[in-house]
Amino acid sequence: MRTIALLQLDDCRHIAAASEAMAQQQHAQVSIALCDGGGHLLLVQRLDGASAASMEVAIAKARMAALNGKATADQEAAINGQRPALLQLAGVFGQPAVAMAGGLPLQVKGQCIGAIGVSGMTPELDGAIAAAGAAVLLTLIP
Repeated sequence: MRTIALLQLDDCRHIAAASEAMAQQQHAQVSIALCDGGGHLLLVQRLDGASAASMEVAIAKARMAALNGKATADQEAAINGQRPALLQLAGVFGQPAVAMAGGLPLQVKGQCIGAIGVSGMTPELDGAIAAAGAAVLLTLIP
């Protein structure tokens, strides 16, 4: 048996705050979502000016990253390349999940404990904002 870390609401708040700070520096109107390792929503923020659709997509990006333990940008590249069958994953999950850049798994000791999803801007900027939040995870591990 092994012990795994779990994201708590306070952890999510710290991660989201780092992403929000990056978004504000870039004048980005995005939504930020965090979910646990099972893809269950823990926190979502829709920044001023972000579209309603961006919130739903951020949640779906976080869910996909958590359930796969992989960055959604890598999954999107695989779909656009040699693995179009990966499009079927969202149907398998039975809940909204998308392989679009902007979702990153949150990992501790090789275990995916959750994910962050960001949506509302370009794939590159969504990914950078998500990465800013994900980087905070390292400071939260005791």
